[in-house]
Amino acid sequence: MTLFRLECRTHIKTLVIWIVVVGVLTLGLVSLFPAMKDMGLQQMDLKSMPKDMLKAFNLSDMAALATIKGYFGYEYQYIVIATGIFAAMLGTNALAREEAEGTIGYLYAQPITRLSIVGSKMLANSLLYTVYWAVSMAIAFLGCILFKESGASVHGLFKSFAQLAFSGWVMGLTFLVFGFLLSSFLSTNKSATSLSLGVVFLTFILGVVGKMNDDFQALVFFSPVDTALPSTVFKNGIEWNYIVTDLIVIMVSCLLTFWIYKRKDLKV
Repeated sequence: MTLFRLECRTHIKTLVIWIVVVGVLTLGLVSLFPAMKDMGLQQMDLKSMPKDMLKAFNLSDMAALATIKGYFGYEYQYIVIATGIFAAMLGTNALAREEAEGTIGYLYAQPITRLSIVGSKMLANSLLYTVYWAVSMAIAFLGCILFKESGASVHGLFKSFAQLAFSGWVMGLTFLVFGFLLSSFLSTNKSATSLSLGVVFLTFILGVVGKMNDDFQALVFFSPVDTALPSTVFKNGIEWNYIVTDLIVIMVSCLLTFWIYKRKDLKV
């Protein structure tokens, strides 16, 4: 429990910074909706672009941009990608940081096992991510209520946001736990940020390729971001096949992390 509290205190400043930045960015994007709606962007001529490309970047239904759900669904996908990066960074830094900073010796001096170290850190970082995502969703929902078009259903928005909140939470946990798996191999956290960016953008690109070419459609299952794409969730609800895939990745990554870290030669 001491390690759990220590891990939370270590990242509290980073958590606040991310919440503030993402919150301000979200409100800024949503506040542009009335002006964008008046510009009639839903009538933009995109016929010259391939339909598969429009589908891959969630622009196949331009008319939906005239609604707050459609507009938010398109704009917020970039926040979802940033969320994946935040979660991955938490995970990839968690275990490697102790060796890099030399604090693993202090942990070893405590009556705590390696499995307890991994478990406490996973729980602490999962809590941090959950707080970040819950606050981010609350800010986004409030923004959509404030700037929605007249006649938009608040109940409908709440239902859609509840589905997005769950899907996004699972997506973030997938990147977080996979980050832990990567961290179990590392002895320094110098490459943690670049690894986090690489994992998130690589999986996102796999999802784009899968949606552009039917022959590679299976690649979408390697893209956790597609689990929580707001435009898809708002239109079709929760994609349970993606959720199940992410849960399998979480379970396997957890087990492998515990197994690898227990047998790892640590630099004390």
